[in-house]
Amino acid sequence: MADGIAFLGSTDTVKGFTPLGVSTYPATNRESALQALRGCLQEGFAIVCVTEEIALLLEQELKALRFEPTPAILVVPSMTGSTGLGLRRLKTLVEKAVGADILSREGPAHEGAGTGMGE
Repeated sequence: MADGIAFLGSTDTVKGFTPLGVSTYPATNRESALQALRGCLQEGFAIVCVTEEIALLLEQELKALRFEPTPAILVVPSMTGSTGLGLRRLKTLVEKAVGADILSREGPAHEGAGTGMGE
């Protein structure tokens, strides 16, 4: 049974997660990222958080894991900021699940939208 959370990213990004009980795997290049991912798979983590930069290095490997029940791969921004990759992947998953783009900030659903508090 899959258990626990792992975090793959730069040393500066992952070090803050250790006190939270998250298993951290620092990676600086494709080789170290691939080794870290393999370690996470062997350990059987339920969730693996991957920074956007590392996700770009492991694009093929992460793509192959999309249809596996575990681990759930979450692509998140790093300390240097977001490239937008994580949000694009989330948007794609939501569109597949719901059948519509409900996360877009454009379009009729968002134009003139108030707080919903009787404005």
